[in-house]
Amino acid sequence: MSFSAKEVPAQPPASPMTREQAQNIIDRASKDSFLAQEIDQLREKCCLFIGEVMQEVNQALAEKEKRTPALLRSKSDSTISLQAAGREREKLAKQRRELAEAMVIGALLNSDNPGWNPLDPSTARSGGGSLLLALLKSAEF
Repeated sequence: MSFSAKEVPAQPPASPMTREQAQNIIDRASKDSFLAQEIDQLREKCCLFIGEVMQEVNQALAEKEKRTPALLRSKSDSTISLQAAGREREKLAKQRRELAEAMVIGALLNSDNPGWNPLDPSTARSGGGSLLLALLKSAEF
């Protein structure tokens, strides 16, 4: 049976899932003997996926840093300055990882927030409600 465009009833737009709805889905699935393993596998896949996304963002930030013109970098060859440079690289690597994590988690929390501006914290939503985020929060680290 086929409907013309006028006969198809209009459906209301889908509303984003709340955090409570997502957590209820996970809780019910975790209690089911058949679904518990699947939810664990899905949780693991989500964690791996987010980890890979964070790694990609981190690599992109590192590549951007490598493109800093050589003239802007310091050129001291002493042992002390090499040690200091090593500490500085470690510090920058940690900052890149933290920035990548903040960017990915911020994007997840605000995936249904069209007014979100990553440069303006006042536009962020607290307590995002995606199922992916609920799975990540339920992971044991």
